[in-house]
Amino acid sequence: MTAMIRPIIPHLPNFYEIDASNKIAFIVSSIVMLISVALVALLVGRFAAGKFDGNKKKTALCFIGITALVTILLLCFFGCAAITVKGVILCLVLVFSSYEDIKKRECEDYLHLMVVIAAFIGTELSSIPNMFISAMFAGGLMLLTMLITKSNIGGADIKMAAACSFLLGLNRGVIGLLVGMILAVVFNVFKKDKKKGFPMIPYLAVGYMAAYFIQV
Repeated sequence: MTAMIRPIIPHLPNFYEIDASNKIAFIVSSIVMLISVALVALLVGRFAAGKFDGNKKKTALCFIGITALVTILLLCFFGCAAITVKGVILCLVLVFSSYEDIKKRECEDYLHLMVVIAAFIGTELSSIPNMFISAMFAGGLMLLTMLITKSNIGGADIKMAAACSFLLGLNRGVIGLLVGMILAVVFNVFKKDKKKGFPMIPYLAVGYMAAYFIQV
């Protein structure tokens, strides 16, 4: 069973070393997970489109495409494990939060709470202090950036950064935050109307999701 859930990409030879029955079990479980995620993404996408006045078909396809791709990568990197389930939940919440931020320039509190709850999946108690430090650092850095630059970073952005950093821990949390902030600057530095705000959470989502795959 242990061999079945070994990651494919980082240790590709291990997949070929395990017996045929475990290979089949891994493939079947991966397909079941992928189909389940696609169905959940479909429902979440249609719900988001209905709530925020979007195109249901396009939104659902977008949700399915992003979450399916991330799920495949998670399975390849981590196998069928708790860390994969946690990553899928994080991805779904970030996609929904990004969509809401794009549509309404806000993010509801229950989404931050969902990230915090997901953080405890497969997490050892000894890691929790590090997670709290990570959350405080990310929240503090975002708040400091807002005060110094007088930018339009909102409370929802700060809370999402803190929640995601809590889930990832200090090292990956810092990497995810910096990547997200750099992407936001790069893609918005040439905007004509500098005073007009832009949705920050989509950039944070990319940064934190990328950092999720880093092994530190």
